[in-house]
Amino acid sequence: MVLEVKPKEEKSSLTYTLQNFVVTSRLPIEEDLDLPLLTNELSNSQYDSNRFPGLFIRFSLPKCVIIIFRNGKLILTGLKSSSNIELVLKKLILNLGKIRTIKISKEKIKSEIVNIVVTANFYREINLDAAAVTLTNAIYEPEVFPGLIYNSLSPTKSVFLIFSTGKIVLTGIRKEAIIEPVLASLGRLLKKEELFKRI
Repeated sequence: MVLEVKPKEEKSSLTYTLQNFVVTSRLPIEEDLDLPLLTNELSNSQYDSNRFPGLFIRFSLPKCVIIIFRNGKLILTGLKSSSNIELVLKKLILNLGKIRTIKISKEKIKSEIVNIVVTANFYREINLDAAAVTLTNAIYEPEVFPGLIYNSLSPTKSVFLIFSTGKIVLTGIRKEAIIEPVLASLGRLLKKEELFKRI
């Protein structure tokens, strides 16, 4: 997706890609789930209580992972489109419905997006040394990691991982509608503080 095309005299633009939706939900169950039983009954599932308390189910179409806990809590991750959330939940209900001890109505399941991960590119180099000094709530330790971590509170609370190449990872947001305003706000801030290197 192209967020903003710069004037012709500037050979840069800003693009972004949705990389991951993290969604929470809960199965409307009255008793705890038997996760070892589910592991035996469900294909592409994995459960090892000694390593992690949840059961992992992997779907290939659309590609994602669902983590199910005994109390019915679900964590869905790996989707690149919010339009697939309902589809994945329906597939899960269908698979669980094949197990005689579990009957669930899809209408009773509510889901919530708790994090969206976005990658973006300004196509301009960024002076991270100057950004570390200029930006409030920024952490930059190049000897440990090559990116600068910037915690932003405006226009909404979010976290940026900024690389000197102009590439950005945005996380900590919950609504797709605010992606463009948040990225545009960062671009304006970098430009205002003269943190883009001159071409």
